[in-house]
Amino acid sequence: MFSHKELLYLRAFIFAMLLHVSNTLQLEGLSTKKPRITKYTMKPTSSSATAVPSSLSLYRLDGSSGATCILIQTDALLSIQYRDKYNEDKEADTFLPDQMDISGECWEDESRITMAWKGFTVNIYFSKTPGGERWYVNSVDLAYSSSNKLFEHIDRPGLDVKLSTPPGTLLFPTPVGKSYTCEKELTITMFAQDENDKSGHLAKLFLRELRMQSFMYKAGNAWGPTFQCSATGTYRDETAPIAVGSTLAVATVCTVVGYGLWRYFKVKKFQYGTMA
Repeated sequence: MFSHKELLYLRAFIFAMLLHVSNTLQLEGLSTKKPRITKYTMKPTSSSATAVPSSLSLYRLDGSSGATCILIQTDALLSIQYRDKYNEDKEADTFLPDQMDISGECWEDESRITMAWKGFTVNIYFSKTPGGERWYVNSVDLAYSSSNKLFEHIDRPGLDVKLSTPPGTLLFPTPVGKSYTCEKELTITMFAQDENDKSGHLAKLFLRELRMQSFMYKAGNAWGPTFQCSATGTYRDETAPIAVGSTLAVATVCTVVGYGLWRYFKVKKFQYGTMA
């Protein structure tokens, strides 16, 4: 058995380990929080009456039954980086307008909304997790011509440009029946997935005050209960805290066992020494 003094040392050691791990997790969490950098102020307001705030746009896709399948409310800006004929890097911006050509498809476990305006087409693809408990955005792609009037003195006109998020994208995971809501400005980055791409363009879709829901199957604009985004505007992965906790438990057990073995052999060696 441990003496009282040895138990005090052992408890102090374990407490120090717990405190160190706790501080590490807190610092890690704080390091992921970045100051909000706003790409733009606000979209020009519309003079017409609307059911949503004038700075926001509402996009709805109805299924074949007439019930709403996808609903998106946001103030969005598309920014595209390109190079002009003077070999200078340029940036072209365009707000997503209130009125767009909306189309898409709605199925049980997958859906898509297509939004087209002024030569630009954005596709947002939704899926459900294998168990069907959550929905998420698995891909966002953008298509346009490099001859679009938005690009001044572009270096390579006449190209059909296709940009998208990387494979394996998992954005805005939300319980089915709820609407993803985030007041922070979110950014979706898209680039060419084709190694033969000649445009060299990079696009960023900035979303402010986003509210989004898929697999709704409700009439009208009836949102489901809100599901708030995390403090960083992203999905929090609980794998790391669980792994750290498991590692800490194993380390604590190993420490206790190791100390017990060390004390056992030390006492045994002392006994042999006294017998000699």
